[in-house]
Amino acid sequence: MKAYCERQGLSMRQIRFRFDGQPISETDTPAQLEMEDEDTIDVFQQQTGGVY
Repeated sequence: MKAYCERQGLSMRQIRFRFDGQPISETDTPAQLEMEDEDTIDVFQQQTGGVY
Protein backbone atom coordinates (compact mmCIF):
# COMPACT_ATOMS: atom_id res chain seq x y z
CA MET A 1 0.00 0.00 0.00
CA LYS A 2 2.75 2.39 0.95
CA ALA A 3 4.77 1.47 -2.15
CA TYR A 4 1.73 2.04 -4.39
CA CYS A 5 1.13 5.48 -2.89
CA GLU A 6 4.79 6.42 -3.22
CA ARG A 7 4.86 5.36 -6.90
CA GLN A 8 1.68 7.31 -7.60
CA GLY A 9 2.72 10.37 -5.57
CA LEU A 10 -0.29 10.03 -3.26
CA SER A 11 -0.73 10.24 0.48
CA MET A 12 -1.90 7.12 2.34
CA ARG A 13 -4.52 9.37 3.96
CA GLN A 14 -6.13 10.00 0.56
CA ILE A 15 -6.39 6.39 -0.60
CA ARG A 16 -8.59 3.45 0.36
CA PHE A 17 -7.90 -0.15 -0.60
CA ARG A 18 -10.56 -2.86 -0.94
CA PHE A 19 -10.54 -6.55 -1.72
CA ASP A 20 -13.79 -8.32 -2.58
CA GLY A 21 -15.61 -5.14 -1.57
CA GLN A 22 -14.17 -5.11 1.94
CA PRO A 23 -11.74 -2.47 3.22
CA ILE A 24 -8.23 -3.69 3.89
CA SER A 25 -5.57 -2.25 6.16
CA GLU A 26 -1.78 -2.09 6.11
CA THR A 27 -1.56 -5.02 8.49
CA ASP A 28 -3.71 -7.42 6.43
CA THR A 29 -1.82 -10.19 4.63
CA PRO A 30 -2.81 -12.04 1.45
CA ALA A 31 -3.30 -15.18 3.57
CA GLN A 32 -5.64 -13.37 5.97
CA LEU A 33 -7.63 -12.06 3.01
CA GLU A 34 -7.64 -15.52 1.40
CA MET A 35 -6.23 -14.05 -1.80
CA GLU A 36 -5.27 -16.25 -4.73
CA ASP A 37 -3.08 -15.70 -7.78
CA GLU A 38 -4.52 -13.12 -10.19
CA ASP A 39 -6.78 -11.53 -7.51
CA THR A 40 -6.85 -7.74 -7.61
CA ILE A 41 -7.10 -5.01 -5.00
CA ASP A 42 -9.31 -2.03 -5.80
CA VAL A 43 -7.91 1.42 -5.03
CA PHE A 44 -10.09 4.45 -4.40
CA GLN A 45 -9.22 8.06 -3.74
CA GLN A 46 -11.12 9.39 -0.76
CA GLN A 47 -13.45 12.20 -1.71
CA THR A 48 -14.67 14.99 0.49
CA GLY A 49 -17.61 17.27 -0.03
CA GLY A 50 -21.13 16.62 -1.06
CA VAL A 51 -23.83 17.28 -3.58
CA TYR A 52 -25.53 20.64 -3.64
